[in-house]
Amino acid sequence: MQLSPEIRLKAILDGTGAGTWEWNLDTNDVIFNERWAEMLGYTLDELAPVTFGTWEQLCHPADLELAWKALQKYLDGKGPQFECVIRMRHKDGQWRYIHTRGMLLNGTEGEHPRWLMGTHLDVTEEKVTEHRLSQLAESLPGIIYTFVMEPDGRCYFTYMSRKVEDFFGLTPEEACSDAELLFQHIHSDDLQAVRDSIADSFRSLEQWECDYRVINNGLTGWLRGVAEPEREPDGKVVWQGMVIDIDDEKRLELELETLSVTDELTGLFNRRYFIRKLEETAVQQDRYGGEFSLIAVDLDHFKEINDAYGHPVGDVVLKRFGELIQHRVRKSDVVARTGGEEFLILMPQTSLENAAQVAEDLRHAIETESFVSDERQAFRVTLSAGVVSCREQAVTVRELLSICDRSLYRAKRHGRNRIMVQ
Repeated sequence: MQLSPEIRLKAILDGTGAGTWEWNLDTNDVIFNERWAEMLGYTLDELAPVTFGTWEQLCHPADLELAWKALQKYLDGKGPQFECVIRMRHKDGQWRYIHTRGMLLNGTEGEHPRWLMGTHLDVTEEKVTEHRLSQLAESLPGIIYTFVMEPDGRCYFTYMSRKVEDFFGLTPEEACSDAELLFQHIHSDDLQAVRDSIADSFRSLEQWECDYRVINNGLTGWLRGVAEPEREPDGKVVWQGMVIDIDDEKRLELELETLSVTDELTGLFNRRYFIRKLEETAVQQDRYGGEFSLIAVDLDHFKEINDAYGHPVGDVVLKRFGELIQHRVRKSDVVARTGGEEFLILMPQTSLENAAQVAEDLRHAIETESFVSDERQAFRVTLSAGVVSCREQAVTVRELLSICDRSLYRAKRHGRNRIMVQ
């Protein structure tokens, strides 16, 4: 049986629950169907006589201007249809969100009456859900987003919460219009890792998680992104995820790492870190050849300084000596305090002769440095040092340190305040 257009249209409207309206722009006459009134808790008879003013009275005053602007935009040819969402008062006193759509049916003014015809659809539940999601997004410590990657690699955001402004300096609209705007804020050293991790998650469908730095208003901060991927039938993958600020966590992590490898008193590296770097240097030397040197230093009669002037004064001596070393070595050199008054210096790509000269400069610097106790007593400090180098021959780290220590002890046995070169 062939259904008439009228029956088919009525079935569609009944199925969608839409109310219909017709408005003559020239005469201001209006026609509403019964469903339009029911949407607001009324019957048409209760609202009679129904006029254009009836609609205006039911609209929220703050939304009328929005509706007029949307209508003018459409009439000016700047949109495919008249469309807006406005609030209208229900019979029970509550405001309902009504999605309004309409199109101009007839000709221009002066030829035929101009009828604007369309539908009203209650979208209150969707608006309430959207509002709750927005509130949830504001209460969370990060950005909520939806990210999509097509099989051809094209990617974009379909949703972005407001906090993207705080983290990236972009509005949600800007981020959703062009994903590259957001990627441009990722630190250049981390950008490829972020892209690679997304590609891996696309292939494996495993959870995406990545720590990376962003630059916003000239400031660099750490973020962590986490998202669950889901592949759709057309092959694209959609991630629902969150980005949080981990700047404090990274700062603490860095501080803990620094504490784990440095001597608290002098700020130099500790023995554990030094051994690690020495082993790495030995591996590099064994693979590529070259030469590196080691200096073992011990401050002479340091126990007597502590006994005579107190440990706080002894700490001053150690800190000052640490400064003297740092002023005489290169950035590539590794300096560590390995015991109470014991120090080790690793000098990559350095000959025995050059290392010995650095050790002699240190000996002279500490010998000529003047120290004063809390009782204003002046005293001097000297050092003993052993210097060794490692060339082509294979030698273990333990053997190298043992050779260096023996050179140091020879300097002490020969009267201290001297350098012994192996």
